[in-house]
Amino acid sequence: MPRLTRRALVAATAGIVVAPSLGRAQDYPNKPVRVIVPYPAGGGTDIVARLIVPRLADRWKQTAIIDNKAGASGIVGSEIVAKAPPDGYTLLIMTSAHTINPFTTKTLPYDTERDFTPITPLVEGTLVLVGSPKAGMDSIAKFMAAARANPGKYQWGSTENTTRMTGELFRLRSGLKIENVAYKGAAPMMQELAGGHIPVGFTSPLTAMGQHRAGTVRMLAVTSGKRLAALPEVPTMAESGVPGMDVWAWFSLFGPGGLPPALAKRLREDVVAVLAEPEVKTRIAELASEPGGEAPDVFAQRVKTELATWREIAREAGIQPE
Repeated sequence: MPRLTRRALVAATAGIVVAPSLGRAQDYPNKPVRVIVPYPAGGGTDIVARLIVPRLADRWKQTAIIDNKAGASGIVGSEIVAKAPPDGYTLLIMTSAHTINPFTTKTLPYDTERDFTPITPLVEGTLVLVGSPKAGMDSIAKFMAAARANPGKYQWGSTENTTRMTGELFRLRSGLKIENVAYKGAAPMMQELAGGHIPVGFTSPLTAMGQHRAGTVRMLAVTSGKRLAALPEVPTMAESGVPGMDVWAWFSLFGPGGLPPALAKRLREDVVAVLAEPEVKTRIAELASEPGGEAPDVFAQRVKTELATWREIAREAGIQPE
């Protein structure tokens, strides 16, 4: 399986040249910007949006509205952006599910590549398997032992198609007979975990960090190839006996298809400046994640690569679009 790891940043934060032909990009924005978050408030995408968007608004000296439009693993909100004018006044913060939805949804209301302009990743990081202490799952070894002893009895929770497909990959690589329980967002899944209603679930560290530190949930394993500096006590999947689970996820900024390249570059430049702010860097590190910042053309190529990778994983897992 191709590895879904973080690509090296291309085009560093300094030295960005702004071409004199920017035109409208130089005057952007001159009215409020609507940023669609296609998941409920309180989840990882919403956390990222509320960290980054207000600081973009400060740089722009313009209002930026965060608009949560949840539903269908981000598809409902994504459709709004896909059908918006390509002028930069309607933007999308979307997860890696963008490159997975074509293989789980039979009929998308947009074309994943044609109808969006990749701008740049905002925050990137591993995923984590989170356990419920109330359900007795405070280690991955306990969960795997229980699931092996009781085939078909246990479930894993997912919040959108990135976590769903990561769970399917976990099922394949571990050989466990477990079932998926899909939630409409990270917040409701984390509540179910804290209450002991499901044993484990996949999410991002930035979603689970607060409850992990409070002890209401427990991070059991990371999907990265090595342990995280912010979570040195949490083993990798490989260390836990589940190889082939090096999965990296992102929360990224997109515009509608046909967004002028100069405007995409301008937006990426503004994001890079925000990501360089000390408070933002510290907060992202606290959430066991990393800043993004790839140039639009590099990120667009990564989207293509990940589409091909997830297509193969969906085939291997026997996922049929519904």
